[in-house]
Amino acid sequence: MTAVARFIIEAAERSSRYDVTLISLASSFREPLSQRLISPGSWLGASSEEGIWEGRPFTHVGSPAAELEVCRYARRRVLSDLLKSVDIVHVVAGAPAWALPVIGSGKPVSLHVATRVKVERRMRDQAGGTAPAWWQRTMTRAVSRMELKAMRSVDAIQVMNYWMLEQALELNSDRPDVDVRLAPPGVDDTLFRPAPRTDGRGRYILSVGRFGDPRKNVGLLLDAFARIASSTPDVMLVTAGATPPPATYWNEVARLGLTDRVRHVARPGINELVGLYQQAEVFALASDEEGLGVVLLEAMSCSVPVVSTRSGGPDGVITDGHDGFLTERGDAAELGDKIALLLQDHGRRQIMGLAARRTVEARYAKHVASEQFVEVWDRLLDRRRA
Repeated sequence: MTAVARFIIEAAERSSRYDVTLISLASSFREPLSQRLISPGSWLGASSEEGIWEGRPFTHVGSPAAELEVCRYARRRVLSDLLKSVDIVHVVAGAPAWALPVIGSGKPVSLHVATRVKVERRMRDQAGGTAPAWWQRTMTRAVSRMELKAMRSVDAIQVMNYWMLEQALELNSDRPDVDVRLAPPGVDDTLFRPAPRTDGRGRYILSVGRFGDPRKNVGLLLDAFARIASSTPDVMLVTAGATPPPATYWNEVARLGLTDRVRHVARPGINELVGLYQQAEVFALASDEEGLGVVLLEAMSCSVPVVSTRSGGPDGVITDGHDGFLTERGDAAELGDKIALLLQDHGRRQIMGLAARRTVEARYAKHVASEQFVEVWDRLLDRRRA
């Protein structure tokens, strides 16, 4: 959610009507600022500390009883004190329960959310019958119930995809004053822009993400590429991300005989990342679950045709057959076939790439997407003043 948080902050700054106070909440039981049951020295409560994030000051706040996931969504005095000086609380979160620590603060709460934990953790919670796996599934069920409370307690909800929009509207069908809308974050279409092929890297399929995250289903991506590798001998698969793929990734690359056909770019700088998008033939996303898929928007903004699984967010971004292709989750053959179709048809790549760029300009350029958030904040502030 880092990219989404950055977008929201910049939207507020561009409006010139809002000052931003940044607060981050501990999400792991290991964080030293949290109150932990196994650490008597922390029993006085969660604490906070100041830091700098991308040149902006922020306050990081620990969690009460952090070993228990449900307690990480509880209110805490140190956070309540920080909120006394703000007019509106805007929560940027992967899942709705993160709004609970600020609900009841006496300030309007706007929640920008991507998904639900039962969807986000679907692959993880299918694993095994061990005691830790049972505990994880128990926490997922408990947090799922907390999410419903959160979504029925906030004053505004912005979601990143249509299935979350349906859930938010249904949960608040008896609360007409709650502002619920589809409001995905935007991308900088002046930075992520088309460019002619000039770098001589050869032809490649690009995929960008956190490949250590099982939701990204990198095994499906490798399987799809292996199926088309012999028919596209001049094409590489290039992956890039802030964190390196796990060892199992490289083991699978070797098993599939793709060692000379796969390359990973670790922690690319922004200019390098833009260049990777611009020179790609096709962008592929093999995820099992995506709240939105900002990387899709970045690729589309560079006029690169995209192929993605129907993993949630992408379903509402891509118009299948127009500005990209959608394939069924887990179907390596279909994913590979659509990638191969684009690789083999230069004219189709150009047409779909141009359509992808137009989609971003119309719906996801940052100056277009940010207007909705400022409108929500204005409404909440006017209602509070009334």
